[in-house]
Amino acid sequence: MPGRRRHKDDTKDFNELNFGEQARSINAHIVVLQRSIVAHLKRAESEGRDIVRVRNKCANQLRRLLARVSPPV
Repeated sequence: MPGRRRHKDDTKDFNELNFGEQARSINAHIVVLQRSIVAHLKRAESEGRDIVRVRNKCANQLRRLLARVSPPV
């Protein structure tokens, strides 16, 4: 059927994806997050905010995320 979007009719929960599909999904989310952060930093700069402070806040959020998913050393 032309015009139908595959993902609307063929969706799985993340846990149902195989390893490769999970990896691609994670990568896609990371790419979107990166673009979102870049846009956020541009907006912060255009609004005259302290760009270093905003960048550091984003970096700290990413560090906390990594700490939650990384095994303790």
